[in-house]
Amino acid sequence: MNFVNSVMITDFFNNINSSKINYILIRNISNELPNALQVGKDIDLLVKYNDRKKIVQFLNKNGYRKINHPLKNDLFLYGVNPFEMFNKYDVLIDLNYQLTCRSLNAGEWIPLDRKIQDSAWKNKMIHEYNQLRYFKLGIEDEFVSLISRSIFDKREFQPAYINTINQCLLNIDKENVIEKLELIFFRYTPILFEKIQNNDYNSIIESYLAFKAY
Repeated sequence: MNFVNSVMITDFFNNINSSKINYILIRNISNELPNALQVGKDIDLLVKYNDRKKIVQFLNKNGYRKINHPLKNDLFLYGVNPFEMFNKYDVLIDLNYQLTCRSLNAGEWIPLDRKIQDSAWKNKMIHEYNQLRYFKLGIEDEFVSLISRSIFDKREFQPAYINTINQCLLNIDKENVIEKLELIFFRYTPILFEKIQNNDYNSIIESYLAFKAY
């Protein structure tokens, strides 16, 4: 198994932190950054579209070049700006301009509710781990994001995601999280949250797809 050079990852975050560009690392599952990111996997950054020019200039200045995104032919609806991918050696930077999820219809990308988008920026937090310093989603927004990604994009709850969701569960405000989940899952939210609390992840996808009482 080959891993991306950890020094390059650390250098990237040191440089972007110094640049003062407003960003959020959307995921760092199992703390794979900086030492255990497999070659071929990307680093998902959330950046405001108004800052696109700045982030592209920063990437180009630091030796990153735009490449074809593997999802470039996907449909992006309701104002979602298409993802962009930049590469330097084995470091792949995936720019996201909104928090999104896949539609269960035909896999189109749609934005999460505006309240969740705003909360992501309002509640972002600094995280330091293993000589790496970066801005990440707040715990409650990370919780919501990982659940929506598991259901809509991956169509499964992978063990590493379950571990992170369970860790978040210990530190969230239940009412706040339920309010955000209701913006995505509507009347299914109480069932979803109960299953998560009971660690009943295996039944969620089938249960959600069969749910009709919206």
